[in-house]
Amino acid sequence: MNFLRKTTFVVCVLTASQLFTQILTVSNDASISVENTASINLGGLTLAPSNTFVISGAKAVSITNTPVGVGSEDNTSINRVYDATTALSGFTGTITFAYEESELNDIAESDLTLETQSVDGVWSSHPANVDATNNTLSYVFSDAIEFMRITASSAGASLTVEEMAANDFVKVYPNPTTDKLIIVSKSFQKSILYNVNGQKVLESNRNELTVSELPIGVYFLHTTNTQNQLITFKVIKK
Repeated sequence: MNFLRKTTFVVCVLTASQLFTQILTVSNDASISVENTASINLGGLTLAPSNTFVISGAKAVSITNTPVGVGSEDNTSINRVYDATTALSGFTGTITFAYEESELNDIAESDLTLETQSVDGVWSSHPANVDATNNTLSYVFSDAIEFMRITASSAGASLTVEEMAANDFVKVYPNPTTDKLIIVSKSFQKSILYNVNGQKVLESNRNELTVSELPIGVYFLHTTNTQNQLITFKVIKK
């Protein structure tokens, strides 16, 4: 099935009491095509592509009011999370995330940021524009993004970062950097560098990353130790 008109296609609109339900199903032999003059609303999650966006293959999107997070109450999302059975990929354009104040989970609206989870299970933060009047977050993805889950959290949260033990010291320097990143850890295993769109740009099992060829901007460095614990650093490439 194709949706090619210059209109907004609304799949479903739900209130907070109706959460935890499937809001979109695409069978293996079907597809939804959204032109750059249109948008698709998935129960409060609006995708307005800058280029034609196709949702195809066996895919389902659900919405739940169970927050995601690790470690403490200060490290969780709001009570609205969208889950896809397989990744939504190749999207460029504006994502608008609608929320209700009752879903904020004690997070101040002014602190809200958009969060997307990659197929690798890594969450990336996107400094979205907050419209507190209309209860929405919006962010423009200029580079194609792929995500399995999407929610909102506090700008200071790191949704799936497990707290490291006090004796497992990790340090990353220099930051900002123009050339290299050095990782100091007693039990370092692997590091992955993501851009702000959640795309993996570098991966290494060495304690040094060369970033000189990367564009200037903000990145997120995920370091894993031998106990498979994860800690995230915000890195600035100058």
